[in-house]
Amino acid sequence: MELTEKAAYLKGLIEGLGVDDSTKEGKIIRAMSELLGEMAASIHEIDDDLSQVYDDVDALCNEVEDLEADLYEDEDEDDEDDDSTDPCYEVDCPHCGETVYVTEEDLEEGEAFCTSCGKSFEIALAPDDEDEEEAEEADEEPARYEVTCPSCGAVTVLDEDTLMEGKAFCSGCGQPLELEVTEE
Repeated sequence: MELTEKAAYLKGLIEGLGVDDSTKEGKIIRAMSELLGEMAASIHEIDDDLSQVYDDVDALCNEVEDLEADLYEDEDEDDEDDDSTDPCYEVDCPHCGETVYVTEEDLEEGEAFCTSCGKSFEIALAPDDEDEEEAEEADEEPARYEVTCPSCGAVTVLDEDTLMEGKAFCSGCGQPLELEVTEE
């Protein structure tokens, strides 16, 4: 049973009971009955309006989904030809100092374009000189290890062969050094 039906049922009960409108209690009961009827009618109208809003929102959602599908379908087709998965490098523009993103293709061409100042400039990957020098030094020099004597505190430098043999003597006091070698 809906609210309007319940309000009408209560109004019928009040009339059927013969509530006297001339008494204070009777006036209050009749006024409350009419107020309940009006409130039930208002709530019914609000429910109808709300149902219409839900229907409109559903229709709009469907339209938006269709538009998104059309829009992103076009972008997906464009993305198939896009090279956005290629690595990019950040380079500062020598003219204005803004960051410019450079692709492998730009590096191969040797030129980049700054969208901020509108000027082109030459680019190239610089060899990593420090890494090359360190690798060359590591290849040329044998590994050396420093060992501190527990007796006198002197530091003795050992090469890898001596360290692996485990027979070393302190350069300060001449005492044999006890070495535990663990290979990693």
